[in-house]
Amino acid sequence: MIADRIRLARRKAGLSLRGLSDAMGGRVTAQAIGKYERGEDIPSSGVLSALAKALNVSLAYLLDTQSLELAGVEFRTKASTTTLERAFVQTEVLEWIERYLQVEQILELDSADWQCPVAMRRVLHRVEDAEELADDVRSRWKLGIDPIPNMTELLEEKGP
Repeated sequence: MIADRIRLARRKAGLSLRGLSDAMGGRVTAQAIGKYERGEDIPSSGVLSALAKALNVSLAYLLDTQSLELAGVEFRTKASTTTLERAFVQTEVLEWIERYLQVEQILELDSADWQCPVAMRRVLHRVEDAEELADDVRSRWKLGIDPIPNMTELLEEKGP
């Protein structure tokens, strides 16, 4: 939705509602931008172009209908990151996820259709059972005993 896209782009740019209004040369008020972000109003094409320019994003980005929400994000309690920096990180992650999903769609892949790369299924009752399974996987995949530097990359490489 346009509302979500405007809010995300504004947060990533580190602008307040008033700051965005100022960046647009006062073309619309901060209150109007707030209404756009809440979905209470839809910007005209001219305002939409001005928003895209002020936020340094494309019109295609603002008009994209793909909607994702990043929930359950937690930062370290004693981290010195500001609210602005946290918002930037969250919007950056959302953009990368969206790009990844778009590539999957183009290539007709489905990351949710992942299959366990270990042929045999085991019920684990003890910690030792998990350790034995890990040893079996390391042996089958010839991983040795060194730490695995990138687990995601390994699973993608060894997956179906």
